[in-house]
Amino acid sequence: MIEDEVLKIIKPEEAEKLRLEKILGEVLERLKGYEAEVEGSFRKGTWLKGDTDLDVFVFFPKEVGKDYLKEKAIKEIISRFSDMKYMIAYAEHPYLMLYIDGIEVDVVPALKINSGSEAITAADRTPFHTKYVLEHLDERGKDEVRLLKRFFKGIGAYGAEIKVQGFSGYVSELLVIKYGSFREVLEHASKWVKPPIKIHLIEPAKDFTEPLQIPDPVDPKRNAASAVSLEKVALFSIAARYYLREPSVDYFFPKDLKYDKIKGDIILVNVLIEERVVEDIIWGQVWKNVEKIKNILTSVGFKVIDVNAWGNEERLTIAIQLESKDIGKYYLNVGPYYYQQESVDKFIKMNENVWVGKDGRLYSIKERKEYDVFEILKRTISFKYKFKLEFEILKEVKDDPWLHRFLRKTPSWLK
Repeated sequence: MIEDEVLKIIKPEEAEKLRLEKILGEVLERLKGYEAEVEGSFRKGTWLKGDTDLDVFVFFPKEVGKDYLKEKAIKEIISRFSDMKYMIAYAEHPYLMLYIDGIEVDVVPALKINSGSEAITAADRTPFHTKYVLEHLDERGKDEVRLLKRFFKGIGAYGAEIKVQGFSGYVSELLVIKYGSFREVLEHASKWVKPPIKIHLIEPAKDFTEPLQIPDPVDPKRNAASAVSLEKVALFSIAARYYLREPSVDYFFPKDLKYDKIKGDIILVNVLIEERVVEDIIWGQVWKNVEKIKNILTSVGFKVIDVNAWGNEERLTIAIQLESKDIGKYYLNVGPYYYQQESVDKFIKMNENVWVGKDGRLYSIKERKEYDVFEILKRTISFKYKFKLEFEILKEVKDDPWLHRFLRKTPSWLK
C-alpha cells in the first residue's frame, strides 16, 4: 500500500528521537528556574523524519501582560543563551531561534493561563493544543497525521504562514482526530462543496467568515483553520479526489518537472528587500502587490493570464504572465444607449470621434494614458521597507524550479 511505503520514509527512527531529546535537555537545563515546557509536533509525536523544529515555551504569570513578553521576557531568555548561536524572530511578539547541532530550536515566551479561551497571545493556547492532541491521538493516529502532513507538503498546501496560507500542523491533527485516518480525511475533503466548509469537533462560540471553519476545541471563539485560503481548500479537495482514484507517491514527493515553453509575455520582477523584515509581514505585502498588479494591469487594458510570487524575505520574484506586454495607444470606448438622453449628452460633450453603433450604443476612440507596462509596475509595486526592483522579460527559461512550476502550472501529481 502506498501509505505504508510513505510512512517508512517519513516516520522518525529512535536514534533521531534520542538526538532531539538530548538537544532539548540542554535547552531546558539552561532554563532552570523558569516554567519551561516542550511543545509542538515533537512533543505530540507527529513530527516528520528529518523535518522538525523544536519548540520550547517559557511561561510567565498572566498578570505581567503582553508587553512584558515583548520587552522584558525575551531579554531574560536571551541572557540564558547569549553564548550560543541565535536569532531574534518575530510573530505576535519576539522569540528566540537557536541553532544547535543543525537543529532549529524556538524558545517562545508565553503567558500562563488556565484555559485556551483566556489566551492573550496566540502562544498562550499552545499547551492546551498539545494536551488535546495527546489525549485524542494514539500511536496509529500520529502516523495518520504524519501522512496527512506529508501529503499537504507534497501538494504545496502545508503551513499557516501568510506565504502559504495553507493547513497547519494543528489543523492536520484536528482533521485526523475528527475523521480517524488519513484516508478518511481525504474521503471527506474530496466531497467538499461550496464554502464555507464547516468541520466541528466542538460547537463554535461565534460566527466565522473563512472558507474552512474548524472551531478550536480549546477555544471555540477561534477558527483553527482561519489561515487556509480558498485556493488551498480547492487544491486539497482536488488532490484528495485524484489520489483516491489512483494513489501515487508523487502526491507526497512530487517531481520537479522542467518546462521551458514560454506562453505569452512573461515579466519577472526581482524585489530586493534592503532591510531585515519579518517573513509574515513581507509576504502579506507581497500578496497585496500581486492583487494590485492584477487589478491595475487589467483596468488599463492588459490581458493578465497569471501573477504569482516566490522567494524569501531578502529576495523575491513576482512573475507576471500577459497575453502581450504591448497594448495599443488607442482603445474603443463604449458609451450609453441612444435613449439614455442625459448620458448621451454627457458622452458627446466629453468625447471626440463619437459614432452610433449598429447596436444603438454610442462609441468613441480614447487615448490610453498609460500603456508602458514597466512604468505601471514601477508605480504600482510598493513595500513598507526599503527595496529595489529589477525587471526582466523572460526570453530563455533558467534552471529555476519555481519558474518551471509557474510556466507549467499543472502539478506533477495531477497530470
